[in-house]
Amino acid sequence: MGSHTDKERKLCDDRVVIYQRTDVKKPSWHCKISFPKHPPIRQSLWTVNEKEAVRLATALYNKLQYRFDRGLPIKQVKFEEAMASYFANLEDEVKRGITKPERLATNRIMSRYCLEFFKGKFINTISTNEIIRFQNWRRRYWTTGPGSKITEHTYQRQGKTVVSKARPPKEPAVSTQNSENVLLRGIFNHAALNDWIAKAEIPVIEIKVSHAEKSKDAKRRPGIDRDDYQYLLQVSKERLDEVANNDRLLHQRFMLHTFIGIMGHSGMRPFEAMGLRIKDLESFMQKDTDYVKVYVSGKNKWRRLVPLHGYYKYFDTLIGYISEFRDKHPEIYPNNIGGVENNGDPLFFDYDGSKLKSMAKGFSNLLKDADLYIDKETGKRRDAYCLRHYYATERLLAGVPHLILADNMGTTVAMIERHYSHIRPELSASILTQENKD
Repeated sequence: MGSHTDKERKLCDDRVVIYQRTDVKKPSWHCKISFPKHPPIRQSLWTVNEKEAVRLATALYNKLQYRFDRGLPIKQVKFEEAMASYFANLEDEVKRGITKPERLATNRIMSRYCLEFFKGKFINTISTNEIIRFQNWRRRYWTTGPGSKITEHTYQRQGKTVVSKARPPKEPAVSTQNSENVLLRGIFNHAALNDWIAKAEIPVIEIKVSHAEKSKDAKRRPGIDRDDYQYLLQVSKERLDEVANNDRLLHQRFMLHTFIGIMGHSGMRPFEAMGLRIKDLESFMQKDTDYVKVYVSGKNKWRRLVPLHGYYKYFDTLIGYISEFRDKHPEIYPNNIGGVENNGDPLFFDYDGSKLKSMAKGFSNLLKDADLYIDKETGKRRDAYCLRHYYATERLLAGVPHLILADNMGTTVAMIERHYSHIRPELSASILTQENKD
């Protein structure tokens, strides 16, 4: 079979060949298993006993034959191999701008526990029970598990070796456990896409949380109601008038003002809005009415959304402003000849023409000026996501079906029902207030 093999023996109607390698110190037996239209599977049997090698190779063939007959993946891939492939795919997505570098870095940190527990196990043999064992092992890692024996940590900082005492033993936060479970789901889904595991074989990956942590109100992000949203726009407009003679500051506040108007009437995620380009806007007509559809990139995929009709003025105003800005700044746009020909440029941009990465700081300052920084209902600080929640709440109160709303917002019906169950009485107000006519 090869120049480095010896004592070859065929089994199972010649579909299995066992052999010893001559290029290694220990002459362990290996096997090669073949199935129609599949590349051969080669694997060490980890034994020097020929009789044991025959038994192990036959057992492995029978196991793979069972999977082959049922259309299940037969390639044996270890967990660490699947995880390495998953990270390689994430690195590629980072290079193409689909995934944020922070996600890749966070996942790499989270992977240490998964790798320590599952290393050496084949991805298609990890069951739901094995996942539960991992979760229990992980929760106790620093209290009674392997981490409890660690007394100090050694690491490099600015070229120097630093030694610090081990942190006090405690269980990981629920958010940390959730992040690790998201990573595990990603690895198993990636394995399924590569036919290393069947979708039906993906284990259930969930965690149990305390009653307090299950509370929807405890998890719910702060929102903003209709009156406060209108007041926020009013304060934003007043802040524009305050800096009418400062072109740079006026530009920054104008970008923020249109951002608030677009977000509140489209339901986009803040980072989706920051990624918009001029060419991502497209007008269309339906039943003699003009609409705008927006192509956004979020959660690793593209989707189309339709903003609330009648509020396209924010898009129109922004496009008009971009055209005027280009005419005023030929040093930034030397090839511009009136209009917005280079429609690959960002919709939200800084005064130097570069793409804006975030409006978090400016939005926080505006909230503070409007005395809306803290949501009185939840006691939490508001951020730009409150505009997405404002849109969802208003659309639900207007009677938009959950499925249509979820599709437009790039989420699921389950997420809509989970995060907006607190407005259920308002949705049913007309029914709840009906009087008995008898």
